[in-house]
Amino acid sequence: YEDRLKALREQLRKDRLDGFVVPLTDEHMSEYVGEYAQRLAWLTGFQGSAGSAVVLPEEAAIFTDGRYTLQVRAQVDGKHWSYQ
Repeated sequence: YEDRLKALREQLRKDRLDGFVVPLTDEHMSEYVGEYAQRLAWLTGFQGSAGSAVVLPEEAAIFTDGRYTLQVRAQVDGKHWSYQ
């Protein structure tokens, strides 16, 4: 996942963007996301059913609700992500 985060940051730099939000939802804002649209899991490794991530040039954070306090720490590398 470290390489994916690095690649996203490089794309942000190329596109001159300040940051990027990665929601768990798909393009239709569906509660139940198909396998093809698991963007948050692809970027972070988080497998829960509620969350979002924010990637900035020097920082990245993943946001989940209280149900996933332990799971997010087990699945997402705290070296690269802060937990919110």
